[in-house]
This record gives sequence, C-alpha cells and structure tokens, in this order.
Amino acid sequence: MTESVFDEKLATFRQWQASPWGKLRYTTAAANLTPHLPGTGLRILDVAGGNGLDAIELAARGHHVTVADISAPALAQARTLAEHQGLGDLIDTRVIDADSLGNAFRHNGFDAVLCHNLLQYVPDAGTLIESLASVVAPTGVVSVIAPNADADPLLTAVRNLDLTEALRQLDSPTRHTVTYDTETRACYADQVTTDLTVAGLRLVAHCGIRNVCDLIVDDERKHDPRFFAELERLELAMATRAPYIYTARFFQLIATPGVLG
Repeated sequence: MTESVFDEKLATFRQWQASPWGKLRYTTAAANLTPHLPGTGLRILDVAGGNGLDAIELAARGHHVTVADISAPALAQARTLAEHQGLGDLIDTRVIDADSLGNAFRHNGFDAVLCHNLLQYVPDAGTLIESLASVVAPTGVVSVIAPNADADPLLTAVRNLDLTEALRQLDSPTRHTVTYDTETRACYADQVTTDLTVAGLRLVAHCGIRNVCDLIVDDERKHDPRFFAELERLELAMATRAPYIYTARFFQLIATPGVLG
C-alpha cells in the first residue's frame, strides 16, 4: 500500500482508535511490553507509528521516541498530540518507508523498537524484521504486533455465521482489512517467530491482544463504561495466558537480540 491510502483513511483510522476495540489494542499492547523494557529514559523507535498513540504512552513514562511512518499527515498529528500533552521534547518524527529503515537509523541505535501493525502490509516480513534487528541495541527489545490470521476463521464463523468464508480463510494467504478496504498478507505467529530467529532475535514473550472482545457480538455494550472496564480487566488478565493467546485477534511477539544455542 502507498502512503496515499493511509493518508486518505486517516480519519477512519482515528475513529477505530477511539472505539472500545481500538482502545483495547493500545492498552493491552502497552501492558504486554512494559515488563520487558530494559530500563528508564530509553531511546525508542516506533516503526509505522502513525499518529503516535503508542509513542505518547511511552513518552509519558519518560522515554524518548522517534516515530517513523510514510504518512506525513499522521506524523503531523503525532507532533500536535505530543505538544498538547507537554511531551513535544520527547517525540521526534521521520517520514520514511519500511525499506529504508536500515539505512536511515544508526546500527544498534535504539533500546526498544516497535513494529505494530505493519507486517501485513509488506511483501517480505523477514526482510523488515532483519531491519528491526539491525537498529536495536544488544540489550534492547523488539515488539511486533500483527493481526492473527489463525483467529480469522473462528471470528468469521462466530461473528458473521459465514461458515463458507471461514473454511476459505483456513488456507487463504490473504486477509481483507476493513479500515483500509484492501487485501493484506495473512500473518501467523509461528512464521513471524521463525523470522525473528533468523534475524538473530530470541522470542521472550508471545502475547495476545483482544482475546475475547471480538467474539462478543454485541458491540454496543462495549461502549458502556462499566462493561468496558470489566472487559479490559479480563483482556489484560488473558493477554499472556495460553491457550487464549493463540486465537486472539492480534499477536504480540517480544524478542531480544541473541538466539539461544
């Protein structure tokens, strides 16, 4: 996908971020990552960080975050949001595509590297992960999030009662994203784990995001503050527990440099 698609759909994406399921994506991702961050006052690179919601959370904790994205309008929103929250000095933005990461940033230059919801849009996830590995410090951490293709047949069958489509998805190499109305690569946690290993990274955590939210058909109820609070509490409790992580809507893999022998 080109930057024009992300630019055109930015308003739609912001609506998704403001939804209960969008909020769960960010709160759970932060909770999963926090125990693995190697200290305070870190240098963090947020690849495809868009309008900066992950970055703002990290900057609020005292980390310095560079947000890299191909969408200039999204990065402008990130800067505005940072300034409004008094975090402008802790957030930088760079307009850059995924293919240029290795050349754009210093080797081993970051204590943490985030790549949240980009893998499905690139033709070669392995090459991108190698770029992430090249810019993380030897004592750093890499966090990767992607839609879990293993969850799609289950969700399609339960939510949409479309058993034919669920059967097709079992072996389909692509998925359709509603937000951007386009086809993307199907991403599987085991394959991405292999890509991390090949790039010299060791998996330290396999987490799930939205383990039950998407199975609840009544979306209106998720807007009720009391119900949402209970849902968020449950999601956070399930985020690191098998077997729920294997059918969560997103997988989050956290890795560090150095493959075990």
